[in-house]
Amino acid sequence: MNQCRSCLSTELELFLDLGMQPLAGGFLEPSQIAKEKKYPLRAYVCNICGLVQIFDVIPPDTLFDNYLFSSSTVQYLVNHFANYAKWLSDNYHPEFVVEFGCNDGVLLKPLKEYSIRSVGVDISKNITDLARWKGLNAVTGYFDVEMAKWIKREHGAADIVTGSNAFPHNDNPGIILEASRELLKDKGHLCLEVMYAGALLEKLQWDSMYHEHLSYFCLSTIETLLNRYRFHVVHAEIVPMHAGSLRVVAAVDPTEYPDGSVIEMLRMEHDNGYQNVDTWRKFSDDVRRQIFVVKNTLFCLTHGGYGDCPTVAAYGAAGRATMWLNACNMDYLEYIVDESPLRAGKLMPGVHTPIVYPDEFRKRPPDYCLVTAWNYLEQIRNKHPEYKGVWVLPAPEMRFV
Repeated sequence: MNQCRSCLSTELELFLDLGMQPLAGGFLEPSQIAKEKKYPLRAYVCNICGLVQIFDVIPPDTLFDNYLFSSSTVQYLVNHFANYAKWLSDNYHPEFVVEFGCNDGVLLKPLKEYSIRSVGVDISKNITDLARWKGLNAVTGYFDVEMAKWIKREHGAADIVTGSNAFPHNDNPGIILEASRELLKDKGHLCLEVMYAGALLEKLQWDSMYHEHLSYFCLSTIETLLNRYRFHVVHAEIVPMHAGSLRVVAAVDPTEYPDGSVIEMLRMEHDNGYQNVDTWRKFSDDVRRQIFVVKNTLFCLTHGGYGDCPTVAAYGAAGRATMWLNACNMDYLEYIVDESPLRAGKLMPGVHTPIVYPDEFRKRPPDYCLVTAWNYLEQIRNKHPEYKGVWVLPAPEMRFV
């Protein structure tokens, strides 16, 4: 029986069924098409605490063994983590930071520039190899109590344990919380950045709901979970990463008081009904309507519904793109653009659209370009002032630019 990851309730309601979907990061070589698998993808909401979560769990080794997302290839994320390193330095003055889900060292690098000792942990060997190639201290493995004990023996207790967009990947987040308590000093802090459930609602971000992301927290639901492991939230804010993420700071020391941001955000979430089942039922209705509009509009564009058949490509081969292309059956796109050398040259999951570098976009521009990385529209447009076609935004509402 499924059990809520925050409050342990079994009172869960299925509110969104996205059917059988490929893995969002399962980019393919042509020889792998025949062996590609699809899995059910269903979202539930807890009737007691309101946590939104997915229980169609894919083994981490399948998802992350050869992970094809390198954070440092996205300039927006490079800037975010440079600012985050400064924020940690200015507000908490840490001497030693441990990051789980460190990817290619996109945070470890600016921490080093601030003369802050750091160790990163990630289960993807190809990604930690990239971090080590940059001269950063990255360990391949799971961040659990055994890993925490090893880091503590080798490097000492940590002032801060942090993870950005990695915490919700875990079916049992308690493993990370237990490891964090083992590793942190008595006055230490756990700093988490997670995709914000409120931003999903406000911007209709169903396209970020895929197998990697198992939980979608708001402050009240993550607070429930943290309290079970003797952490308490002392600060909370919304940051723009991934079109809206929640940054939470939780303290080990029970005498440390929360600042005003915590009460203010909890009040806002209550007023907006983020924990209410009815809110997520409406979200589901809006998602189905949005998929219908985008699917049928682009199909008509490309199949002669509006005169001559124009060419259509897409931009941004991340998880959001996998969701859009498969939910809308877009197996007719010319190509999809991505700057990452880990993706370019491969095929998109499910629809098998070829992934190309931006040079191909300049050489062979489409009439319409679907910006699947819609949260990076301005950065993409700035890179392509030469493009004279039409940008198509699928979200938060469909529009043509």
